[in-house]
Amino acid sequence: MKYFSLLILVLFYLLGSSQQQIQYSILNNNCAARNSSLGGYPIGVIDEDPSLSIFLPSNLSKLSVNKLVINYNNHFADSDFGMINYNFLIKKNSVFSATLFYNNYGSFEYYDASGNSYGNSFKAADWVFQIGHSRKLYENFQIGLNFKVINSRLEVYNSIALASDISLTYFNDEKRIGGYFLLSNIGTSITNYSSFSNGKLPANSIISFNTKLKYAPVRFHLTYNHLNKWDISSTKTNSNSFSFNEFSKQFFNHFIIASEFLFSDNFNFRFGYDLLSRNELQPQSRPGTTGISWGIGLKIKDFKINYSNSKYHFAGISNNLTIIKSLRFFKPKDLSPQ
Repeated sequence: MKYFSLLILVLFYLLGSSQQQIQYSILNNNCAARNSSLGGYPIGVIDEDPSLSIFLPSNLSKLSVNKLVINYNNHFADSDFGMINYNFLIKKNSVFSATLFYNNYGSFEYYDASGNSYGNSFKAADWVFQIGHSRKLYENFQIGLNFKVINSRLEVYNSIALASDISLTYFNDEKRIGGYFLLSNIGTSITNYSSFSNGKLPANSIISFNTKLKYAPVRFHLTYNHLNKWDISSTKTNSNSFSFNEFSKQFFNHFIIASEFLFSDNFNFRFGYDLLSRNELQPQSRPGTTGISWGIGLKIKDFKINYSNSKYHFAGISNNLTIIKSLRFFKPKDLSPQ
């Protein structure tokens, strides 16, 4: 009961904090190729892919033990981000994960107001160290917690923050259904960039469902994000009158639709559609495939390779690569799922 009480208390905190100042953009990077290919959000599936539990700690199970995850994302304008993750067992039933994230925004040159270069440059980067843990509550139910220490350095400005993720996953492989509830980035900054910035983080609350077809190797995912905030668009309207078109737009902006084609244990194809990215980032004259992501999963001997391709706008594509390797340093006797 104490876990459910904690979830309820945190939910009330989120509902009372609808105005969030967006800081630490690294917290918005779901840098795992499988998640990125499915629209950029976690999925409620517990299997042998440990990258699923990095952003959804309740997915963490004994299937992830002794596995190393390395991820690299070639983003836009000479920026990139990545992570390294390892999952390990303490005692018999305590599974933990340790993850180090980085976000490199690239180099910037100094210019004065007239456009004259000073001849030198500076860099900007974010770092996050995260510890995750999960526990089985009931049959097919798991609860998980991530604890994060965040450091952000933008030129001479530095900030440190503490945050956590709390999640609950239900996954029944026999009935081919699953889902989760996630409260992410709950916390505050310890030191701020300046006296003009507050300490609130980009908190999010997400609910997701998935189901697999009985006679076809296809799994569908439906995700609703930002339960704690109705208007998540970047374009604001000044009208106070009700508009059905505006209401429906705001409603569908919260949804991500995705599917996995599970052809075999060695090859999967994935597809995702983020309606917010589609509505906010597509050029009116040539929308193309903005908001659409896809990816593949390969298994080659002891390696698992996940790749994703995400189209955020017409001018740029984000390529994400995740490599997973089983390590043989430790061999626990019982590695059955929790």
